Amino acid sequence: MKEQYDTREGYCRMLGHILSFRYCRVMNTGLPCHNILNCWFERFDVETFVAENYSEEELQNIFKPPKMKIATMIEVVGKATGRETAAPAQMTKKGNGNGGERD
Repeated sequence: MKEQYDTREGYCRMLGHILSFRYCRVMNTGLPCHNILNCWFERFDVETFVAENYSEEELQNIFKPPKMKIATMIEVVGKATGRETAAPAQMTKKGNGNGGERD
């Protein structure tokens, strides 16, 4: 049952305040936050919870590296101006798309 821990509360390192587990469980378009394991491991067996409640495809979506803020901003501006532009796929927190070299 996915809702079993929903009323528990913990500090969110990303947002900087106390949130319920329910928020963390659904904030990523119905899927958990990518930091769910790091934030909740001290309160209950969150690894087992995630493994038992989400498919392999969902797990891949949950734990894929988040987009950099600039990539998200490019997408938002594109949508607002009617020019749906996708930010480069390599613009994630794991890399800047230029092989680590400065431009």
